[in-house]
Amino acid sequence: MRDSALKWGLLAPAILISIAMLFYPIGRSFWYSLHDWNLTISPQLGPFIGLDNYVRLLTDDPQFWHSVWVSCVFSFFSVFTTIVVSMLMALLLQGSRQLEINVRSILVLAFAMSPALVGISWRFLLAPEFGAADAVIGWIFPRWADVPILADTSTAMVALVLVDVWHWAPYFMLTFIGALASLPQETIEAGQIDGAGRFRIFFGIVLPQLKGVLAIAILLKTIFSIKMLEQVITMTSGGPGSETSTVPHKVYETAFKFYDFGYAAAMAYFLAAAMLVLAMIYSRMLFGGQK
Repeated sequence: MRDSALKWGLLAPAILISIAMLFYPIGRSFWYSLHDWNLTISPQLGPFIGLDNYVRLLTDDPQFWHSVWVSCVFSFFSVFTTIVVSMLMALLLQGSRQLEINVRSILVLAFAMSPALVGISWRFLLAPEFGAADAVIGWIFPRWADVPILADTSTAMVALVLVDVWHWAPYFMLTFIGALASLPQETIEAGQIDGAGRFRIFFGIVLPQLKGVLAIAILLKTIFSIKMLEQVITMTSGGPGSETSTVPHKVYETAFKFYDFGYAAAMAYFLAAAMLVLAMIYSRMLFGGQK
């Protein structure tokens, strides 16, 4: 009993500090969202307006809903492509241990880079006239030579998605490699004995056993994609026009370009609530029937 009290006494300061550091900013930002606070008018917290920022968000801001659409499009293609590419990479590397070690060591470097650095690097690589990636694209597809990919409405979103896939695929590849290695080989060998081909074994035996890992990977990648900001800022700044302006970018722009902190806080809370509801629905659909 005395040891337990001592343990909790030693842990209490760290726990209380962690709780304060977590919930104070959350509560403070929600308080800001209930005010009309624009730094271009006054550095002091503006008048209390209740839920007016949220009403404005839901009923009187078509640009915000455009950013919601952009986030949905980006997230869908990014999640789908990342999961497919990372699964294919994991399957290709599964057979050779030495190849897996060598390739994994190289590919993990992409994931080790910060999102901002990834965006800056690819902005230079895709720059017309002197970008290395732009030169390769122009050599393979001459009609795209010296085209400002990040400034073209038909290619900017594609570039963002592909760069995001390049950044995240190694992470999920490692996840799938570990999941594939843990599968019981007896069922796979039984399928091979029965004459099943590789595709039938994968879709009939392997994939059903990866349902849990795949579901978590999709959920995580969806959250990462929805809240992605750094690469948008460093690669396209939401352009051309507002073609790549996602919700996080809209929040950033509202707060630090127009200095409307109250409205930006309301946007951020709407995004957080939407992500929470999405995660709850997704988890319910996947695991609700399990006991």
